[in-house]
Amino acid sequence: MSNELSTNFAGSDLAAAMGFGEMDSSTSSAPKIPMLNQVQAPIMVEHVVDDEVEEKVVVPLGAYKLKDGEGNEVYSRSVSIRLFAQRQQWTQFDTDIGRSHNTVMVIKLKGDLKDSRGTFNLGRDSKYRTPEEWAALDEDYKARQSSVKNSKVLFGKVSMNKPFDAKGNPMQGYDGEIDFVYYVKNFQSKKSMDAALQEITAKKLLPIEHTIKLTSKKEKMSTNSYATVVASLGSKVSMKDDDQDTLRSFVDYIDNSNDYILSEWKKLNKPDVAISPDVLDAIVQVEEAPY
Repeated sequence: MSNELSTNFAGSDLAAAMGFGEMDSSTSSAPKIPMLNQVQAPIMVEHVVDDEVEEKVVVPLGAYKLKDGEGNEVYSRSVSIRLFAQRQQWTQFDTDIGRSHNTVMVIKLKGDLKDSRGTFNLGRDSKYRTPEEWAALDEDYKARQSSVKNSKVLFGKVSMNKPFDAKGNPMQGYDGEIDFVYYVKNFQSKKSMDAALQEITAKKLLPIEHTIKLTSKKEKMSTNSYATVVASLGSKVSMKDDDQDTLRSFVDYIDNSNDYILSEWKKLNKPDVAISPDVLDAIVQVEEAPY
């Protein structure tokens, strides 16, 4: 089988269309794609040992969770992925509505990007400030700026290794590759993922032609712990017959998502219509009744 993937992108470079042409370290009408993310709080279950109730970790910190459009969830301590596309966007979680506001997705995160709030870059100030200037800013302003996150959006297929449910029970029906979208926000996680992608590029392969294994690393803060992604190369693979359709579906998803955000931006930025006095006079002038 040929390893050339014909995507009918009018002669455009395949790597560029997928979003891997240039590495950058730095709710819509679109169809639902299962969401992959990393568990940042372990899931515990209670069980009785010698008449004593104890808590046992069944989903550890750093495990991977795949959630589909119907709300079904499956977990795995490690996963293997093939990447088909990547984009970047600014995101900001809105606690009032319980979901994120986003900018449009782009390959390189630069310039003024329209967002679902009707602003640009979710109000993020791109002005460079020295540490001293930043320290002097108002705390509320700093909190708003820090709430806007740089998200790397990954699209691909994932294989769950030894999948299980939230109670620790093995799950069936997850043997093959499954479409996913993964929003990676942690700097260390993005750096690890970029390093793996650069290794694949050094082999003169597309990311679609090589698996990447994702495990986790526990990091500690002063008050709690969190997990980061550890990405390492898996194995070289041949392209599959349906890879072209998969890539097209991901590109369509990106386009549909961006169209939704642009429509939200437009609704919140309706221009004021200025009517000249002469036109207004013609509209309201009524012929006097002859009685």
